[in-house]
Amino acid sequence: MAQFQISRRVRFADTDPAGIVYFPRYFVMTNDLVEDWFAEALHLPYRNIFEEGVRAVPLLRVEAKFTAPSRLGDMLDFSLGVSRLGTKSFNLTIAAHCAGEARLLTHQTSAWARRDGGVLKAEAIPPDVRLRMEGFLDNP
Repeated sequence: MAQFQISRRVRFADTDPAGIVYFPRYFVMTNDLVEDWFAEALHLPYRNIFEEGVRAVPLLRVEAKFTAPSRLGDMLDFSLGVSRLGTKSFNLTIAAHCAGEARLLTHQTSAWARRDGGVLKAEAIPPDVRLRMEGFLDNP
């Protein structure tokens, strides 16, 4: 099982007055991770997906567990794996650690969709994209 990984330092803009990561900022970080995964590992930058104004990859569901606080200056190591790959949707498991300590665990579901008259409708994940996603399956 391959996992996509990036590291990111916690910045001042990520923190709240208590000096810890403000929880919605984690969702920005995980979205950045998914966008990087599409560009770097799936060879499909979001720009190419959204450029036509026809396709989208909407987030349908997200569940997060915050296991320990992250503070300004911490280096977070994010990992992403595909836990389920359906015909039109996929589940990702994303974890963040700092110096080996778990900080965040998310499970999220996204769909592959096409705009049809202003409405998003799920459609099959293209075979070439699906094949690249399979390389990140947790349980192939």
